[in-house]
Amino acid sequence: MMSSCLGDTNTQITVGEQEAVYQTRPTQGFFVEGGRFLYGTNLGVSGNNGDCFLIQYSFDSAAPELQNSDSLSIELIENPVPVDLWPVDKNWTDTTVVLKDEMLTKAITGRDFYIRGRLFLWSTHTVVENQKDSFMISYNPENLYTQEDGKRIYNLYLRAIARIEVGEGEELPKGQQLNLVNAFSVEEFYNMVSALEEEKGSNTFSIAINYASAFNKDTTACIWDRTEPIEYKINSRTE
Repeated sequence: MMSSCLGDTNTQITVGEQEAVYQTRPTQGFFVEGGRFLYGTNLGVSGNNGDCFLIQYSFDSAAPELQNSDSLSIELIENPVPVDLWPVDKNWTDTTVVLKDEMLTKAITGRDFYIRGRLFLWSTHTVVENQKDSFMISYNPENLYTQEDGKRIYNLYLRAIARIEVGEGEELPKGQQLNLVNAFSVEEFYNMVSALEEEKGSNTFSIAINYASAFNKDTTACIWDRTEPIEYKINSRTE
């Protein structure tokens, strides 16, 4: 979300909590949604090429480079917040079983971005203080897509694990619902799907995220929900 910033001119804009992928070479900076590259003199980021962050920054909306290039000079407002990056599980995760310490996903928000091979997802969970979370995303190589209204919808499956340490005789602390952001290294999967669709003469492909949203009555199986499909242009594949 953008809003006017109290600066020396009326052209200064501040941007809060934007998903970004860090680049170390040849120029240090961040790629953000839409492919724009952000650089500056005060980045001071400790990270590796391809690491994921949430960043807050300001820029001059009158800068000529906004019209003439895909780069933009910025000033960071706060230290970038690291976002955990998880690989794609190439081994199909069995959706018919409940995983040990499985954490349900209440919802996946409409805020998701694919940047430089990283898929940023915001998901809602009931979280207990000091729990240790891990996330996985997988696909079924034998059944990559479902056919819906004449379109092929390629499916990814999100699962979450929460390990909570409780002392003997102690009750599990009460949790609260929070939105968590994670990033997933999906470039190989997206490029595979893109190539399949390109062979079929399509210039787009659609991805849906399936997630375990509830347990059945006896907690022996997960009940699955799914996001609306997200359409991507094939020519937007990362190299």
